[in-house]
Amino acid sequence: MSILPVTYAHLRLFFDGMLLMMAVYAALSYWQQKKAVYAYYAVYIICVTITFRYDDLEYEHPDYQVGASYMVTLTESIAFALYIRFAMALMDFRQNDPASDRLLRAMLLLLGCHMIIEALLYLMNGSPMLRSGIYIATRLVLASAALWVVPRILRLRQPVMIYFVVGSFFFTAGCLIALWGNYVPALFTKQPHSAFTFPISFMQLGVVLEVLCFTLGLSLRNWQTERERVAVQAELIAQLQENERKQQQLQRIRADIARDLHDDIGGDLSGISMLSQAADRQLVSQPDEARATLRLIGESARQVLSTMRQIVWSLAASPTNSEDFVYRLRETAYALFDRQPVELLLDLPTAHACTELAPEVHRAVYLIYKEMLHNTARHASARHVSVSLTCLDEYLRLTVSDDGVGFNPKEVPEGSNGLASLRQRTADLGGSLSIRSFPGEGTTLTLSCPIKLKAYQEQSVVGVN
Repeated sequence: MSILPVTYAHLRLFFDGMLLMMAVYAALSYWQQKKAVYAYYAVYIICVTITFRYDDLEYEHPDYQVGASYMVTLTESIAFALYIRFAMALMDFRQNDPASDRLLRAMLLLLGCHMIIEALLYLMNGSPMLRSGIYIATRLVLASAALWVVPRILRLRQPVMIYFVVGSFFFTAGCLIALWGNYVPALFTKQPHSAFTFPISFMQLGVVLEVLCFTLGLSLRNWQTERERVAVQAELIAQLQENERKQQQLQRIRADIARDLHDDIGGDLSGISMLSQAADRQLVSQPDEARATLRLIGESARQVLSTMRQIVWSLAASPTNSEDFVYRLRETAYALFDRQPVELLLDLPTAHACTELAPEVHRAVYLIYKEMLHNTARHASARHVSVSLTCLDEYLRLTVSDDGVGFNPKEVPEGSNGLASLRQRTADLGGSLSIRSFPGEGTTLTLSCPIKLKAYQEQSVVGVN
């Protein structure tokens, strides 16, 4: 075989330095992260380095036999055990490949039995040839088992495991080359001036390449762990934002309920109270007027009941059907403008036109619609109000227009006239809101939004016009 122009001592010193640096890296990583995989890794490298030093001492003996040295066998067996534990911790074979996990545990058991037998033979001054034979047989079994595990690891198709497979290949190849020298002694003449005439050079080269692969694999694993951590953090942030959005939505619902109770029901109940006092005064002296007042009280009570039904309906988790939805739109408009000198024009679809409208959209559109009508009734001073609703393709379009006093949207303070609430509700719905108004020329509000549940959930928030 070819002889490279480098001495065995220099090559060994270079390899030892590399291995010790990797051991320091692993030890510091364990100190920082407190993960057992780094501890196995660091101690494994140290044990391998010590094993190679014991091998150097054994090579000086003229009757050297592989596996006949107790210290070499002991440190090497401990190193192999740590190597297996490192592999099990790195790749979680128990979960990813139970069959490989069982084989690796059997390999650990084999190493433990070999160390016990070796200790007994050492104490009993057993034959070096016997100890060498047991050593070689044990190592061949371990190498064969390792080669059986490699294809199973490849089938897992995980990037970190590829590094482990490549590293294990280098390690196993170095061990097999060194063991082969026992059957073909001419391969290794152990010339000090030629590094690769020693079998230990191939073993240590395999270990160095293995350690480099393992280090790259650990770096990749850390990178993947960091990415998973960032993904979890992003998911938590998104959940917090969603919770905040829902909390804001809840606050707006509470504000809506308080306003409706105060403005609509509160006003009607106050009117009922005053009418009842008037009726009480009229019962004796003005019975006809008292009857008229009682009729007004009944009418006001029915109005309160209607308003209460609207509030309860708007809070429902999911309206019953599209027919109920269209009916509520019509009822709300008539109830709101019933006592005002306003001509109301409603262009609402049939019950079957909005059957694909998602329940969440039902409620959100109704609240926006109600907000639009309230603003019109309170501020427009209009004589004509028109409402148009269409459900076409995958979008809904709602328009409320009037011929009232109008306003300049750019001059309205932020949050005034319910516009802030309209904009926020529209953004939550994933739609767009158009406001066209000029002083003295009326106002037109137009809402466009998706009607299907999937579109409602996935639609990104569109900027409000």
